[in-house]
Amino acid sequence: MVIDLIVRQYRLPFAGRPKGAIVYLTHLPICARVVVVEDIAMTESKSFLEILQWTPEQARDYLEEIRWPNGPICPTCGAAEVYRIEAKTQRNGKPQPTRHLLKCKACKRQFTATVGTIFEDSHIPLNKWLAAIYLMCASKKGMSAHQLHRMLGVTYKTAWFMCHRVRHAMQDKTITPLSGIIEADETYVGGKPRRHPREKRGTMRQAVSLAKQSKTPVVGILERGGRVRAVPIKPITKRGVQRILRVNIDLAHSRLITDEHPVYHGISRYLPHDTVEHQQAYVMGEDIHTQGIENFWSLLKRGLIGTFHHVEAKYLECYVDEFSFRFNARKMTDEERFASALANVRGRLTWFFGQASQGEPHSAS
Repeated sequence: MVIDLIVRQYRLPFAGRPKGAIVYLTHLPICARVVVVEDIAMTESKSFLEILQWTPEQARDYLEEIRWPNGPICPTCGAAEVYRIEAKTQRNGKPQPTRHLLKCKACKRQFTATVGTIFEDSHIPLNKWLAAIYLMCASKKGMSAHQLHRMLGVTYKTAWFMCHRVRHAMQDKTITPLSGIIEADETYVGGKPRRHPREKRGTMRQAVSLAKQSKTPVVGILERGGRVRAVPIKPITKRGVQRILRVNIDLAHSRLITDEHPVYHGISRYLPHDTVEHQQAYVMGEDIHTQGIENFWSLLKRGLIGTFHHVEAKYLECYVDEFSFRFNARKMTDEERFASALANVRGRLTWFFGQASQGEPHSAS
C-alpha cells in the first residue's frame, strides 16, 4: 500500500487505510513515493466532550502521542535518541509537576512537542488549541473566529490567530496527481458591485465586466469520488488554468470533464477531454457532467456567505484550503478528521493581521 505525502514521521489517519495502521513517512525528494505501513494499535479516538475536559498537560500528552507514535524525535536533527528532563527538586515541600521538556543526545538541543508546529511560542493553553481544531474539523461549513472567541473565552484577535494557523495545518501536502475521471471548473468569489443610488445604472455587459473585476476566480479540480484541489487565480487565463491542470493531473491515466469555458480549449492535446454544454443540459451521456465539483463550490459558497460573511482576497486561499481539507476527509468520522489535522500541525506562520500578502477586501457571494 502506497501513500504519497511529504511530511516527517508521524501518524496520519485517512480514509481507506487498513484499520489499526500507522504510516511512517520520511524525508523524500518531491517526486518520491513509498512509505511503510505497519499494523499496530491505533491511538484511541477522542470525542469533543473528552477534549473539553482535558487539562493543558493532558492535551500535550495526546499531542506527543499523535506526533511521535514511536517515541520523541528531535525536530532539529531528526535523531531518536531523546530523553525527558525531569524535575529534581521539590517546591514548598511538594513535588513539581511533570515537565514536558525533552533533550536530544545528538545535537544537545532542548525541545517540546510544540516546537516546529503551529503551537510554538503560543501562550494559549493547548487544550483550547485542540478544542478549536476539533470544532473547525467538525463544522461542515466552517467556524468563524467570532464564534470561537465566544465559545473558548479568548479575544477575537486570538481566535483569528488560531483559525489561520489551524487552516495552515489543513493545507494539502500530498504530492500525487489526481487520476481517473477528473472534473474541473471555476467559480468567482466576491461581492456584488455597489453603486451610489444617484448613479445611473449601466448595461448588463458593463455590470458583468465590473463583477469580474471585483471578484476573485477560484479554479477547482475534483477526482470523481476522491480528492479535490482548488486554488484562487487572478487573472484567470488559459495559460494559467491549463498549467494548474497539467501539474495536478496524471495525464496518462485521466479523463478530463469541463464546461464550455474557453480556458479549457486545447487541453485535449495532453489528455482525453469531454465537455458538457450547460446551456443545453447539466448531464450529457452517462457520465459527462461537473456536478461533483459544483457540490464542492456549493459548500464553499455557503460557508463564505453564511459563516464568514466577509473574506479578504489575500486570505481566500487559506479558506479554500480549509474547505478542501474537510471535503477530502468527508468519509472520516469527526474524531478521525481531528486526528488527521492534529498530525499535520508541523510548520509555523509568523504573520498576523494584514501581513499575508497584498490584496483588496472582498465580500463573499
